Amino acid sequence: MAGKWSNRVHGGYALRKKAIEGRDNEDSVLCRASDGAIGVFDGIGSYAEARMASKIARERCAAVLSEIDTERFAQIDQAMDKVSKAILAAQEGITDLQRMYPQAGDGGTTASIVKLWQNPETKQVFAIFANIGDSRIYYWKNSEKDLYRLTRDDNVLLQWMEYGWVQEEDIEKFTDLIDDYTGTDELPPIASEAWDHRNTICAWLGMPDISFRIGAIEMQIGDVVVATTDGIHDNLTSTEIKKIIAEHSSPRETALRLVDVAAAVAAVSDSPRAKPDDMAVAVLELE
Repeated sequence: MAGKWSNRVHGGYALRKKAIEGRDNEDSVLCRASDGAIGVFDGIGSYAEARMASKIARERCAAVLSEIDTERFAQIDQAMDKVSKAILAAQEGITDLQRMYPQAGDGGTTASIVKLWQNPETKQVFAIFANIGDSRIYYWKNSEKDLYRLTRDDNVLLQWMEYGWVQEEDIEKFTDLIDDYTGTDELPPIASEAWDHRNTICAWLGMPDISFRIGAIEMQIGDVVVATTDGIHDNLTSTEIKKIIAEHSSPRETALRLVDVAAAVAAVSDSPRAKPDDMAVAVLELE
């Protein structure tokens, strides 16, 4: 049976693994346009456990998110609570994996998910999003022709804020500098050190205790949400990501273009942003 969003939403995704022979992509992607749901998951740990953790998270999240439309929540808080349960279901699945195979180590994954929800009275459409780790959700606001990052990375900047080394209001400033860094301008000392540690994260699914963020944003016709693992936004600047999304002709083509350009940057050894990595993108557009 077709999902609620079948005739209202277009979706597309793309995956690419880093060049290691005999190994599959440790990233996983969820893209179910008919359910109005997307997500990306970047496995952490040794190869087998990372790959399995990201896939478990994808399947657990997909199953819970698919229930939201059938349960017909009257309030957005109810739908947001259900999205939170999707993250918690993924956490439970990964900890079950750790208990079953203790010799495998502490595998885990990042997670960034989006689920569309419509207010039954006003008919407004909202994108509810949740994330943990350094995978991201971007929002293209079509009326403004502008791109917004909805998520905050669980990285060293957040750790430094807890230590009192940086202020919360400075995190966005430093993140913006890092996101558009190309090596031509010098970064401030704190941003430079954060850049050097950009592969370090402080939260992921599979940790003993998790804390994740959840939010919602109203969507209009033509608006787009994009989920990316760090293989995309580490290799591409925010300006490049915005340009690709602005030029998109379909969610599938947007996803493929993001992966293609990010992979091209990753292969250039003298680029300061070059970072060979697995890549995953999922795109959802409200038609």
